[in-house]
Amino acid sequence: MTPSRFIIVDNDPVNNLLCNLAIKDAAASADIVAFTNPLKAFEYISAYTESNNCMSILLLDINMPIWSGWDFADHFEKLDEKIKKCFKIYMLSSSIDNNDKLRALENKNVVAYIEKPLTEEKVFSML
Repeated sequence: MTPSRFIIVDNDPVNNLLCNLAIKDAAASADIVAFTNPLKAFEYISAYTESNNCMSILLLDINMPIWSGWDFADHFEKLDEKIKKCFKIYMLSSSIDNNDKLRALENKNVVAYIEKPLTEEKVFSML
């Protein structure tokens, strides 16, 4: 199933705009929801039901106030399997630290680690 919804979780509104543009270039009909507050994003995801279009890509920044991407991923792990199966998580970060990359890939819910900026080509690779 090809994802038709992208959820961006990044406290930087400029990055969210750039992600939005890259996603629209690669998948013009995609539904895009962006959050600058990870807690609000988690509330949105927690309310997901199977009646929603179930396959969504979650672009998750690592370094954010309130909750880091790691905190978010830890809370995501506690969600019901019916919700978790609806998401493919990609850690999206400006960090080039190999430890961040390894930590992301060690998380069973994370599909891949992507360095910012998000590009049309990177979106195509997710699809």
